[in-house]
Amino acid sequence: MKKIIVFLSIVLCSACSKNESLVYNSSDNIYFDFTPDIKDDKTDSLVYSFAYSIGKELDTVFIPVRISGIRQKKDRKFSVGIIDTSTTAVASLHYQPLEKEYTIPADSGIFLLPVILLNKDTALKTKSVIIYLSLQASADFGISFKDLRTGFVKLSNKLEKPAWWDVWIGELGAYSRVKHELFIRAAGTTKLSASQADYMETPKTLYYIRRFKSFLQDPFKWVADYPEAGFVITLEADGNYYFYSSGNPDNKYLLEKNASDGKYYFKDENGNRIV
Repeated sequence: MKKIIVFLSIVLCSACSKNESLVYNSSDNIYFDFTPDIKDDKTDSLVYSFAYSIGKELDTVFIPVRISGIRQKKDRKFSVGIIDTSTTAVASLHYQPLEKEYTIPADSGIFLLPVILLNKDTALKTKSVIIYLSLQASADFGISFKDLRTGFVKLSNKLEKPAWWDVWIGELGAYSRVKHELFIRAAGTTKLSASQADYMETPKTLYYIRRFKSFLQDPFKWVADYPEAGFVITLEADGNYYFYSSGNPDNKYLLEKNASDGKYYFKDENGNRIV
């Protein structure tokens, strides 16, 4: 009898989640598991910024939905709702409306819930919006784990000053959000080494910085030299030149000519010339 009890304990434990409190009982449950690779972590959200996704008009994030229970040899269904009182995002402007129902395939213990994010709202450059999700009970699943049945996606198209900027401020100059956006577009990387003491990374870091500075010095030449980057500069009907990704023409950067030297410059969000 003792051996049978031990064997049953092993079987039950194998059906549990990473958190020991999520114990399988008589009914199967589902819950959000935002960090499936981190044991005992109860993160309830993820953050996404289009500022790092150059030229994208939409993107998809996948939120793991895990089953607490025994896998079955049949498809099972569940649904997800939006908590309107906590959601600041607008359907069809910031995200595509969710499906009425989702199917977890047979013999699966986890499902990746697709949430399609949209890069339509220019206001996302200065603010963030929240999509608050709530798992719904179905004929196949319960939602007994109260703390893990809701979660949210924080969406924006803005950047925050990274720690590495100050490390290389002597090369990069003063920080601004627009300058950071242009760096990501022109440097060929989204980040630099966090330490100048890392001698193995320094040559590569300096290459990225020089590529960015060459862009600021002559954007027209840079566009011609790096056609594979997918950026263009066009003369618009208002008589001004604009720099933008051919994949996202709604997100443009104005180039203004300086009469004193005849060169074109970008300006940051504070109206300062970017050099």
